Amino acid sequence: MSHPPPRLLETYNSLKDKNLTEYFNNTWMRQHLQRSGLISRSGKIIPEKEYRLNAIREERQSRVRKCLAGTMFNEAPDTERHHHPGAEKKRAENGRKEKAQKVKVRLECSRVLWGCGSFSLG
Repeated sequence: MSHPPPRLLETYNSLKDKNLTEYFNNTWMRQHLQRSGLISRSGKIIPEKEYRLNAIREERQSRVRKCLAGTMFNEAPDTERHHHPGAEKKRAENGRKEKAQKVKVRLECSRVLWGCGSFSLG
């Protein structure tokens, strides 16, 4: 079984089109093509296989960076606890104080509602 001949548009590369050389020589466009990874700094066109490999490599690096950033974000409170052991005690003490305050407020409210406090509703 033979392969069908490649179609004209499948083999067309706009970067090699002589009618578009002026467009691609524009400073802004050259910088864009370089940042996109389509041409090298010297202006040579990067082959499609190499471009795809570079894109895969960059995607992989991006995922690793995101994973590391997430790990650092999640691990930061743990490491801070180890560096500041007194801070954990303060947080626990403040939490107990807040709970005690809430209980006091509830007790006062229930006393007021049920007429057990210094004044009553009815």
